[in-house]
Amino acid sequence: MLKRKMLRDLMENKLAYLACLVIIVIGLTTYTSISIVMENLYRAKDNFYADARFADGFARVSGMPAAHLDRLARIEGIGEIEGRQVKDVRVLGLDGERNVHLRLVSLPFIPGEYERPINAPLLVDGSPLNEEGRELWLSPDFFAARELKLGGEISLLVEGRAVIFTVAGTAQSPEFVYALRTAQEMFPMPETFGIAYLPASTMKTLFREQDRVNDLVFLLEPGYTYAAVEEKLRPRLEPYGLISIFSREDQVSHAILTMELQGLEGSATAMPLLFLSIAGIILYTLLKRMVEQQRGQIGTLKAFGYTNGELILHYLSHALLLGLVGGVVGGLSGIWLSFSFTEMYAQFYQLPGLGRELSYGYLWRGMLLSLVFCALAGYFGCRPSLRLQPAEAMRPAAPPPGRRTWLELWTFYWFLLTVQGKMATRNLFRSRQRSAFTLIGVMFAFSMMATTWYFRAITDFLIFDQFTRVRTHDLQVAFSRPLSLPEVERELKAFPGIKRLEPMLEVPATLKHRWQEEDTIILGLPRDAYLYNILTDTGQRVDPPTGGVVLAEYLAAQLRAPPGTELILESYWLEDPVRVAVVGVIPQHIGTNAYMEIHALNGLLGRGSLATAALLAMDETYIPLLQERYRETEAVASMEASEALLDKVRELMQSFGSMQYIFAVFGFIIGFAIIYNSSIVSLSERQRELASLRVMGMTSGEVLQVLTFEQWLLSCAGMLAGIPFTIILMHTLSRAMGSELFSIPVIVEVDMFIVALAGTVFSILAAQWMLSRRVRRLSLLDVLKERD
Repeated sequence: MLKRKMLRDLMENKLAYLACLVIIVIGLTTYTSISIVMENLYRAKDNFYADARFADGFARVSGMPAAHLDRLARIEGIGEIEGRQVKDVRVLGLDGERNVHLRLVSLPFIPGEYERPINAPLLVDGSPLNEEGRELWLSPDFFAARELKLGGEISLLVEGRAVIFTVAGTAQSPEFVYALRTAQEMFPMPETFGIAYLPASTMKTLFREQDRVNDLVFLLEPGYTYAAVEEKLRPRLEPYGLISIFSREDQVSHAILTMELQGLEGSATAMPLLFLSIAGIILYTLLKRMVEQQRGQIGTLKAFGYTNGELILHYLSHALLLGLVGGVVGGLSGIWLSFSFTEMYAQFYQLPGLGRELSYGYLWRGMLLSLVFCALAGYFGCRPSLRLQPAEAMRPAAPPPGRRTWLELWTFYWFLLTVQGKMATRNLFRSRQRSAFTLIGVMFAFSMMATTWYFRAITDFLIFDQFTRVRTHDLQVAFSRPLSLPEVERELKAFPGIKRLEPMLEVPATLKHRWQEEDTIILGLPRDAYLYNILTDTGQRVDPPTGGVVLAEYLAAQLRAPPGTELILESYWLEDPVRVAVVGVIPQHIGTNAYMEIHALNGLLGRGSLATAALLAMDETYIPLLQERYRETEAVASMEASEALLDKVRELMQSFGSMQYIFAVFGFIIGFAIIYNSSIVSLSERQRELASLRVMGMTSGEVLQVLTFEQWLLSCAGMLAGIPFTIILMHTLSRAMGSELFSIPVIVEVDMFIVALAGTVFSILAAQWMLSRRVRRLSLLDVLKERD
């Protein structure tokens, strides 16, 4: 009998339970899919790092004889250390592309077989390299993006001459899982940048350095920390022109992958808890209302001998059935969705072994999580009324006391209300728990939709704003080595179509303040620079200082160096450290740099007047001609047109658009479910009252206004509360997601709140439309014949 009653109860409120079920499914789909993707990423990363012997530390020097590596290997704490040559070269002849680059990485070679070096690239496809011929391995993403073939040829511009190599295979190294050419880039662009591996014996024949290495990687001995080893290694490397030294944690590819995994961990925890909590509160409210409505039935069942345990189990079965179905559907849909998510991550993170591995453990955990939440909601929802004795339970509950509310003291407001508005306002304070839940739920739904638009605003700001406000040049020409600034200006200004030329000097440096120190790049810019703008948080342009440095906010925070602080500047370009003052701090959202006026920086270095790049504003019709003229020049490392780079970024960002819409839909579903379930509960509690109003002459629409006015009052308060809550959430996300690679600005735009308002209002209207159908179907005879 209780089973048939349970099915009738479920069918009577099928839409309310369905809305609750959808929220459970969304929460568990999120949990299962993100958890599986996270586990796949962790497994692939850990296996790849172990197999490839990923380095614990990295160092870059201007040049060091390879024979001196033995001295460094004897430093206490270093298990193994290797030196390599790492060079960026341009690729020629790929469908007319003039800005395609490869980073050449040398490999130790033993005739007939390769050693297992530190950061050993894993051969994905193809054959081992032959020392006798000019062969190389390419990174798989570059190989695929350029549609190359094994055994085919590729032409590289090496020190001003074209050198042809044979593509022997594809290989992947753990230090280039997320391959960025510069720190200013945000996304890998395999169409224009890739990694190539070739034997050290071949590498030394290509460059003038020959047996000198410029890149070091090392492993630590067990029991030693990186900090202890760096303290001993740094002074040993300084005579060789130490550019930078950093641990695995600061290596760009590893740092980005780690940050993404941490974000996934947070999402896998927070998102399901949010959705399951909302579903639990909805279920609690529904069951509590059902038990209160069925007091008479409960009293009768108790009189016939049913125990409290049997009745609790009966009402718990509603919740457990919902939890079981939600757990199964959410888990299976999460497994299905994890396939697409894994493929998406495989496009950005080159991890061999990252496949569609299933983990049914998350399905069972999701089901258990769903059952626990639903069981707790069901138990606390039905427990109070089941404590009643049979005789007391068969009597209807006393109606809540009526009293004046504080809103009635607002005379102007109160006299503007209709009868329906006054009834709705008073009912808000009679059902305070439900009113508070509705208000908070609407606030969350509003905030979720606003935050979705916020992420879209961040994307536009971080990427496109760089090309309209900060980097306003049409073309950047980067040099392979520092060149004489007067010669650069004389050479390039003579080219037709150039409207403005601004040299730039990039100096790797270490800034120290007390016990804090950070590696960075100091950018030297002209005093009247307009092609690379230093901007304050209000958008005002700042001139590069001649008597100090301007720091990016993140860099200043890490050094704890506000304006007026004196820093120690070290660089392999300097013979001795110098002191510089911080004269300003500015927001920088991509990378973390320090800024100086270019002539002041050259004067500080004492090496003459140098430039490492040139920024050009020019007629776009002349850009291809300039690229053609200098594309095989030894002194030019790269030429990047801003418009072409912006087009590539736009293409990459299209893949993230669907994720924004998914979260907007989640917000809509939450808003609809909360408003609809609150309405159903209110209608069930007050159906006799509403039916009486119909008998007294009110139309269905006027009766509906009693419920909808209450909802709109709560929803307006929830949306207003959602505005400061969203701003607080944005500040929290900005702090949590910021790093030395990029910082997340807090962008408060009216558009995001308008979109959230429109989405929330639409969800409320949809819920009220469903409610109106039930009000119109309200049977006056059945309601009014119920006994008190």
